[in-house]
Amino acid sequence: MLFNSLNMKKETMSDRINQRMKLLRLRSTNLMGATGASKGTVSQWVNGGTEPSARYLSKLAEVLGVTERWLYEGGLIEESIGNATPGPALRRRVPLLSSVQAGAWKEIVEGHLQDVTEWIETTAKVSPYSFSLRVSGDSMDSPPGQGISLPNGSIVIVDPDVEAINGRIVVARINGSNEATVKKLAIDGPNMYLMPLNPNFKPIPFDENCEIIGVCVRVEMNLM
Repeated sequence: MLFNSLNMKKETMSDRINQRMKLLRLRSTNLMGATGASKGTVSQWVNGGTEPSARYLSKLAEVLGVTERWLYEGGLIEESIGNATPGPALRRRVPLLSSVQAGAWKEIVEGHLQDVTEWIETTAKVSPYSFSLRVSGDSMDSPPGQGISLPNGSIVIVDPDVEAINGRIVVARINGSNEATVKKLAIDGPNMYLMPLNPNFKPIPFDENCEIIGVCVRVEMNLM
């Protein structure tokens, strides 16, 4: 079936606070000094008893190096620089997943983003829980002059919240496997196919054993 909605357990603000404290090697005393909150108040934030009030949120976000919005909503990590917060043209980070991790995307984002070791910076405007994936093999390497080409090693930015319609490049799980593949979605009447861009590879019929995980919205590729 097509994957069109997010039905997942999201991290709590306490989870995000702990995640940043671990990454930046901060202690509760650092949060106390930066925000002016008492030891008991900070303990509540860290242990999930209560969320920080508006009185403390700005200073807390600053010491954790993130935006207030990310503390509230989670999703893609929005890091701040000094007292500046990311604008629409600034870079954001999305996790770089393996094909197996992408196949288990929902499980990865349900609390295991801290286990991701590689992240990709992008200026793409994407929804929370988007990710990136490295294209493997030559099936998406189209002939010269034939339009878009995704050669081996290209990195695609994938948004699971974008509608998968005819002609879009998608990431899909096929034949009930745990691995994801990058292909072009082709819809011909009642029939659907996952099309390689390389004519040397055969189309894959899209049936009940296939699931679209997300739509590729951008490609990132190093030229050196």
